[in-house]
Amino acid sequence: MDYQSNYNQSYNNNYAVYQASWNNYDGKDRISSLTKYGDDRISGIQNISGSTYRQTIGLNGSLNFNRTYNSNHHVSAILLANAFQIAASGSYHKVSNANLGLQLGYNYSSKYYVDFSSAYSHSAKLPQGNRQALSPTLALAWRLSKENFLANNRIVNELRLSASAGILNTDLDISDYYLYQGYYTYNDGAWYSWADGALVHSFDRRRGDNPNMKFPKRKEFNVALEGGLYDNLITFSTGYFFNRMSGGLVQATTQYPMYFMTGWPVYSDLPYINYNIDERRGIDFGINLNKQINQTFVSLGFNGMYYTTKAVKRDELYQFSYQNRAGKPLDAIWGLQHDGFYMSQSDIDNSAFSSFGEVKPGDIKYKDQNGDGTIDTRDEVYLGKGGWAGSPLTLGLNLTVKWNNLTLFAAATGQFGAKAMKNSSYFWVDAEDKYSVAVRDRWTESTKETATYPRLTTFNSDNNFRSSDFWLYKNDRINLSKVQLSYDFPKHILSSKFIHELGIYANGSNLLMIAKEKETMQLNIGQAPQTRFFNVGLKALF
Repeated sequence: MDYQSNYNQSYNNNYAVYQASWNNYDGKDRISSLTKYGDDRISGIQNISGSTYRQTIGLNGSLNFNRTYNSNHHVSAILLANAFQIAASGSYHKVSNANLGLQLGYNYSSKYYVDFSSAYSHSAKLPQGNRQALSPTLALAWRLSKENFLANNRIVNELRLSASAGILNTDLDISDYYLYQGYYTYNDGAWYSWADGALVHSFDRRRGDNPNMKFPKRKEFNVALEGGLYDNLITFSTGYFFNRMSGGLVQATTQYPMYFMTGWPVYSDLPYINYNIDERRGIDFGINLNKQINQTFVSLGFNGMYYTTKAVKRDELYQFSYQNRAGKPLDAIWGLQHDGFYMSQSDIDNSAFSSFGEVKPGDIKYKDQNGDGTIDTRDEVYLGKGGWAGSPLTLGLNLTVKWNNLTLFAAATGQFGAKAMKNSSYFWVDAEDKYSVAVRDRWTESTKETATYPRLTTFNSDNNFRSSDFWLYKNDRINLSKVQLSYDFPKHILSSKFIHELGIYANGSNLLMIAKEKETMQLNIGQAPQTRFFNVGLKALF
């Protein structure tokens, strides 16, 4: 059991602020006077607020079996139970989780492996009758290096091939409790009654019932090959993975008649149903070179992963197929395609009409994807992958050099294939916003041929500042993630019985970024700046 509580303690004081008046004296700007606003007032009153609590109750237990028969048949089994419940202030429903797991393993002479694992889960987020589900997985492995044809091989000293598949039932993607139940809600909107004209309120339907709601299912398949060569001078691993999540919950507006919902008054009888399907697949690999040279040990590792995602099934009904989310990546960026700037008023007159407000020369011109003569949201297309769950291609390089008791470690990572949008207040500037250096290359009559930024305006610029490939950039980058130098004092120096181990180290994180758009990616607008971290430490065992 664990109990946690916290509260805010504060003293709310007022402080005077000053506004400076400037003048120019002898060619220099100087403060001539200060205007005071407010006074310094220390109340001395202690305020206590924001009291919250959190209670966690959990239990787990396991029963293990491990035995070898006739020196070749190895059998193992684990039966385990796990449950916890979290109660927090402000939450009506406690977060509960209960699982019963079983793992059965068998291998013959450490050569052939079979593993069956399963979990029987319970979730209160589902309706009665569907709250329990069995999640089975099966894994097979073959240790080829134990076979006669590789047993005495001078090159291959370890080689393993494995595959696994499973169906997992999970409620992690069910955002809340009681989604299977429809409900009515009190409407703050007022309505006129029949006779006397007094205002009355109503209870409106907002969701339908679905007593057949089930767990979303994650179907997975993996195959991997790993091994070692030349007495583990070279170690490697590579694998392919496939993941399909089916039964994602959604209020499917296209699966029910339109009279199931209205916009005014607000009414909906649409239930949450298991509908959406997502896919993720890819390959990963890693290779390490390990070498002992006299008193120096060197390990150099290179690894990477390439993966793709796809929205297989979506509740959608777009007029034009190029806007369908199904078939596109899960991290898809959508927006308009730009076609340069409007160069003149005649250019505007001869182009498709923009529904995003009045446009003038110097504004961004967009492509009319459907040819209807109007630029609107129906002209938005797929622009690229956002990489919100990681870039499509991720690479890593690590180096360890150990000489006597001195160790150097360094790691670098690279991310490629994703894109991002320059849509912060640093780039989207109009009206009375503060201007950044990004506007220096703005469009004017004299720079129309070389401008890289739309015209400036003291009005709103809805046409220019919207999702489009004009603001899109590649966020490919290489980061020097960490460098550490450590030294462990030799045992013979620590002759005292008081200190058994002693070492010192210094490291740094996020030290360097190499990227074409480095300045853009290191901008933090309206929040704390990005930091580099340096640390010097001492470790000792007494």
